[in-house]
Amino acid sequence: MPEWRRRFWSTTASGYISLITRMVLGLILFRLMFEKFTGAQFGFWALLWSLFGYGILLDFGFGFTAQKAVAAKSATGEFKELSKLLATIFWTFVAMAALLLIVFVTIRTPFLEGMQVAAADRAEFADAYLVFFIGLAVMFPLGLFPEILRGLQRIDIANWVATLSTILNFGFLWWGLTAGWKLPALMAVSVATSAFPNLIAAFFSLRKLPEVSLSPRWFDWRTVKSQMGFSIAAYLITFSNMLMGKSDQLVISLTIGVALVAVYQAGFKTSEMLGLFSSQLQQILSPAAAAMHAQGDNDGLRKLLLGSSRLVFFLVTPCYLLAAAYLEPLILLLTGTDPVPRETFWVGQALLFATYSSQLTSGSSKRVLMMCGLEKKLLKISLVDAAANLILSITLAFKFGVLGVALGTMIPTTLVGWLWIVPLTVRHLGISWKAYLTTHFQGTLVPLTAFAAILAAVWFGLPAAPDCGLIGLAWRGLLCMAPLLLLGHRIIREMSRA
Repeated sequence: MPEWRRRFWSTTASGYISLITRMVLGLILFRLMFEKFTGAQFGFWALLWSLFGYGILLDFGFGFTAQKAVAAKSATGEFKELSKLLATIFWTFVAMAALLLIVFVTIRTPFLEGMQVAAADRAEFADAYLVFFIGLAVMFPLGLFPEILRGLQRIDIANWVATLSTILNFGFLWWGLTAGWKLPALMAVSVATSAFPNLIAAFFSLRKLPEVSLSPRWFDWRTVKSQMGFSIAAYLITFSNMLMGKSDQLVISLTIGVALVAVYQAGFKTSEMLGLFSSQLQQILSPAAAAMHAQGDNDGLRKLLLGSSRLVFFLVTPCYLLAAAYLEPLILLLTGTDPVPRETFWVGQALLFATYSSQLTSGSSKRVLMMCGLEKKLLKISLVDAAANLILSITLAFKFGVLGVALGTMIPTTLVGWLWIVPLTVRHLGISWKAYLTTHFQGTLVPLTAFAAILAAVWFGLPAAPDCGLIGLAWRGLLCMAPLLLLGHRIIREMSRA
């Protein structure tokens, strides 16, 4: 049985548990911080951790390169070359972390002055700042090890450890906030629990790769240079995706006013949740594709792509239809906006469809193709998509307002997916259009038709009020999903069989 099939459901289940735990505890902790922190403390905390979020751009694609190399070279037994690559990346990250720490320690005073920190808070904030950047310097090189675990197709371990870390972080911060701990102590706890998953990942990674050494004697920059093309492409794709995710708010602010960002964000939330749900089904694809590509297993690649794409179609389609049908009460539940403005509703519908279409066309395909040597073509697609998104959003913003910005995302995302990514996928993997389409509908048509019929009956026969709440949405969703899962259990079971 292929490793990816054996690990598929453990990886997916652990991913969902980690995601739900992070969301629920994060919401509770956010509200507690909002109550316990002063305005200055809350803003300073949020600012520092927002800088942490941009840390993904500092690895220059080497993390993704490590994931691909581990999957490919461990499958072919090239452990000497793997040692050289991983040791070079690790010690490069160590040097970068040390340099960044020196820079941020040097600019601590002007940074605090620039943030207009009050004199009474200066000493406390300065200590918290130092703790944060020392922790960041430690975490940065350790971030390599979760990527190694992903390459080993043991993402489930990374997910379980992340869940434990989230619980520890919540428990200690709850204790500290209610006990009145100072900001540096709270920051130390938060940084330590954030570093915990990387430390555990290091233990498991080195244990599962006894043939690999990270000793400085293996440092060889030539091994990284040979992977530089892939690293740069991965980096630029990540950057363009981040730009697309953040540019709409900037477009709205510069064209029709910053106050309307809130209207957009309220509609954006549901599509963001759909994207998070879908991505958990696809975590295993990249390392599995890298291993198969290294072994020349083209038939395995086709089965991987078609099997995962069909499962995404089967599970994400009903989630999209439920979200679209009950979008108004969903927005009210997620944001508390009452009543939900019509413009927000239609922004939500446009972004929901964009996310749904993207998951069908790109969610599985990009992860597989990226590991099959098509990173340059995928980079070109990402840049064209980002440019079209930006130009169309600006153009339509002046004509249709906030909805125009959402349409500027939906239109290029949909067209690029169906007219460029899908054709590239079937052509490269040698899949006929007939096989691609019939595979998606095989075994899914009857369950999805039954789901659509029940959803229509519930929507018309038992209409939901905008303020029906979580319980009202939950029982309607369960009523529609139960027959779908019952009729389609064979599709779900196939993902864990040879």
